[in-house]
Amino acid sequence: MLGKLCIFAVNNKNNMTHSARITPQTLRIADTKFVDTYQFKSGHVAPIFDVESMHGLNQIIGHSKFNNRNYGRVYYRGQCELYDQLLPSLFRKCKRTAVFADLNKIIKSIYTDKKLANDLHVDASKKEISSIKVEGILQHYGLPTRYIDLVDNHWVALWMGNNRFEEKQIKNKYCHFVQREVLFEDVAGGIYTLPLNNKDLYQYILLLALQYPKTNDEGVSLSDNHIFVDLRQALPSVFLRPHAQHGLVARNKVPTEISVNDYDMSPSVVCILRLRIDKVSRWLGDGLMLTQNNLFPPAGNDCGYDLLLSRNDIFSQPKFQIARYF
Repeated sequence: MLGKLCIFAVNNKNNMTHSARITPQTLRIADTKFVDTYQFKSGHVAPIFDVESMHGLNQIIGHSKFNNRNYGRVYYRGQCELYDQLLPSLFRKCKRTAVFADLNKIIKSIYTDKKLANDLHVDASKKEISSIKVEGILQHYGLPTRYIDLVDNHWVALWMGNNRFEEKQIKNKYCHFVQREVLFEDVAGGIYTLPLNNKDLYQYILLLALQYPKTNDEGVSLSDNHIFVDLRQALPSVFLRPHAQHGLVARNKVPTEISVNDYDMSPSVVCILRLRIDKVSRWLGDGLMLTQNNLFPPAGNDCGYDLLLSRNDIFSQPKFQIARYF
């Protein structure tokens, strides 16, 4: 257990120190309850709170934001379960930073392609910011990159934790989301007595505090320790998905790519919210705004998505494909 500690520090490769305020275990908010701590592989420890109502959810998120007002902004990541690291998709199956060389070739081929660069509103003469923007949009459309997906709307975070991602091979590989359910027989069978990480009953929202940026240009924000892209500002609205999802991407700023663990963003987690998926389903309801069709609009509506899907000349490697949804 953490006791009453509410400050943590992380040292990056530049020996800079930054601090964010962890949500204290002693916090008292109606319909929320501290239940345990979770230790990540990085050694970082974050408190877990059960959340029983919409009002408790709004208030505990508000507390984390207020608690970190002098440090930075708090963003959300909805997950079906907890993992011991918060690694970017590029490194979840491949543990070598050398794989970035393959991704970098794709990024460069995009921002140096005159038509694509024009559609993406990137300028090849601004190599650094163009690379960041292109990698950010590739992450959001399903390619493995050095970024993780975040949102600043907790309705979307709840949906992501209440719907499980699946892949199916039907000639090509297709992706879709399946709504999770709590079955009556599970409840009747005493499922509530199972361990904390029960995968059938709960979803989680990770609250990450990211430093206020020192620079901000075309939706790309740089701080001492993070690179952050607000895709709604970085890209025109013909790329519809980021606007539908309130989509953001972030990664650690790593001066020298030596270890994939340097990209682990778990030290930025200031609180973990645990929520019963049956309750969240009632809160979200069945409105069309919170469906896969809206959050992952098809290519017929998302012109930017259609554009990326059409470039088989760029996305030819099996491990670097734009995700197809049905």
